[in-house]
Amino acid sequence: MDANANSKRYIAIASCAFASHFISLWGRFVFDDSEAIVKNKDILPETPLKSVFLNDFWGTNIALNTSHKSYRPLTILSYRLNVFFSNGRLDAFQFHTANVVLHGMLSIMALPFFECLLKRRKYRKSLAPLDDPAFTGALLYAVHPVHCEAVAALVGRADILAAVLFISVIILYKVSSGHTFWIVMVLMLTSSAVLCKETAITILGFSAMYEFYLRKKPSKTFCFRFIALATIGSLIMFLRLRIMNFEGPTFSPTDNPSAFADKLFVRIFSYNYIYFLNILLLIWPQWLCFDWSMGCIPLIESFYDYRLFLVLLFWILVLIVAQRLIKNFFQMKMDVTAVAVSLLVIPCIPSSNLLFKVGFVIAERNLLIPSLGYCLLISIGLEKLKSRIDRFKLVFTAIYLILVATFIARSMQRNYEWLTEERLFKAALNICPLNAKVHYNMAKVAADQGRKAEALAGYQKALDLYPNYEQAMNNLANLLRESGELEKAEILLRKAVEVRPNFAAAWMNLGIVLSGRGQLLEAETAYRLAIKHRTKYADAQYNLGNLYLDMERHEQALVAWKEAVNLRPSHVAAWGNTLALLDSRNRAHEAVKLGISALKHVPKAPSIHFALANVLGKLRRFPEAEFHFLQAIKLNENNALYYSNLGVLYHRWERTEKARQMYLKAIKLDPQLASAKANLRKLEAKEK
Repeated sequence: MDANANSKRYIAIASCAFASHFISLWGRFVFDDSEAIVKNKDILPETPLKSVFLNDFWGTNIALNTSHKSYRPLTILSYRLNVFFSNGRLDAFQFHTANVVLHGMLSIMALPFFECLLKRRKYRKSLAPLDDPAFTGALLYAVHPVHCEAVAALVGRADILAAVLFISVIILYKVSSGHTFWIVMVLMLTSSAVLCKETAITILGFSAMYEFYLRKKPSKTFCFRFIALATIGSLIMFLRLRIMNFEGPTFSPTDNPSAFADKLFVRIFSYNYIYFLNILLLIWPQWLCFDWSMGCIPLIESFYDYRLFLVLLFWILVLIVAQRLIKNFFQMKMDVTAVAVSLLVIPCIPSSNLLFKVGFVIAERNLLIPSLGYCLLISIGLEKLKSRIDRFKLVFTAIYLILVATFIARSMQRNYEWLTEERLFKAALNICPLNAKVHYNMAKVAADQGRKAEALAGYQKALDLYPNYEQAMNNLANLLRESGELEKAEILLRKAVEVRPNFAAAWMNLGIVLSGRGQLLEAETAYRLAIKHRTKYADAQYNLGNLYLDMERHEQALVAWKEAVNLRPSHVAAWGNTLALLDSRNRAHEAVKLGISALKHVPKAPSIHFALANVLGKLRRFPEAEFHFLQAIKLNENNALYYSNLGVLYHRWERTEKARQMYLKAIKLDPQLASAKANLRKLEAKEK
């Protein structure tokens, strides 16, 4: 086959991959993207580079026991590149473009990858594209809808990068000449893959299977490479555990109910039903959901559950495949079908709950690599059908093309659902109506959009489905607090911290509620507990400072606000409160120094310019005060108080006409502003 014909195959794969996922280019930062990207300081250029290697995927110090322990610095560095090329901005379009391009690369690489697994590459390249299992497998892989989460969810980049490196190891496996080059190649690529996503360690297990597939029988090279793979794996795992401080992540029953079931019967059958569902998603990916936890898949707790029949079918399939693999192993024979099954199974082992508990039920992103095995199996089956039933060759080809077209259409539909959180959560309600987290997230969206009644109903529904859902309690309590229902809010928050004693946000919100109810000493205790459970909690420090202000413990208030801005220099409210208190305590010079420092961190905060201008005005530093008043007005043109206080400055400065203009503007913006009216009357009386 000439180079032109070969390039057409790559173009076809890339075009189909783009057609499937181009809609996601216009997606926003949704669901987990908020924590991993939007709120993660490690992706910002001003954050020291070393922080990327000290923190987990979500920006928390990986040595802490509160860390998620997902260590993916290379993925975080790819996010930093996106921010760099966007001139320091979080441009969702560019982030999504990178994901679509990377998935396109992965799809293209699937062709030489499958050619390596199928062997006889020269013979197969002479086949027509739709008769070549390498091409049909790669094309199907490019359009598979189960990839939508990995592409449309920006956190899925970890999976895509890991998959690219996974494939690279096998493509380069036979190219490498000599033991030294081979060891360096496997070590570097595998280490890089694990630094993108930890589950990529399974590349070594599949490499061992591939080595056996290539050699057919034991040899010195086979033994050397098998030992080398085991050594590399042990080294990587040791270093990975050391980075984690030899501690695993902490999960709750809400994350993965089957893993926390007390009865062995429930765990075994629930696990196997989940395995069956994963296979079903690969065969017919109609039922796709962003989250499968919290009641989405009820546990199998009875012998009368009809789903036991599906588990039985799954076991029959597993036994048939296992019998063939074991037979081939003892006969020292391994064909490409066994390799495809290995590719389907081995990458799933870390998420199977067999070795350790995981924090999810089903994660579609985790099927990105296993789907390579599934697509290869389909292409091998298609080739066998065509060779054995030649007269139906065109029919089989037509069915395959219909499947590809159907997968493209489903991928487009699913990517459309991923564009916004509201669409994503609504789609999930159709798949998992019993999932409390779906109702919780729908309520969050409603609350953010000001639909309070809908948010209240959503949080209550989440609690009806899962009564110990502490996050729903916390958010529902916040809505009740805003409505003045402090007693109900307190009850919910106390229950939330009872369910999860280290729930820092709930402790802080309980402090706010207790403060509002006049229980100041209890509120102080709640804030202290919030800070204990989250040491770098700027909002808790800010609210603690507000409490100390109410208790007239002014120096402690200043200390708390200072800590808040140390933790988060962009905390405008903490800066503003500190300036106002210093001003009221006649510490104007200290306030000016602090205000100038604050503007270095928040130069576009009108409230800081306004507070600084007031202090400068009292010090009769009129030109400087005027500048900051004008800056505040430029940044917030509709604040009547800004014009009124600028009028006071001009009044003191004896620029009466400008003072009158400012008072009149303030009254026009807010006819009820008494101070502006009173000052205008004083000005007019003085002129008479």
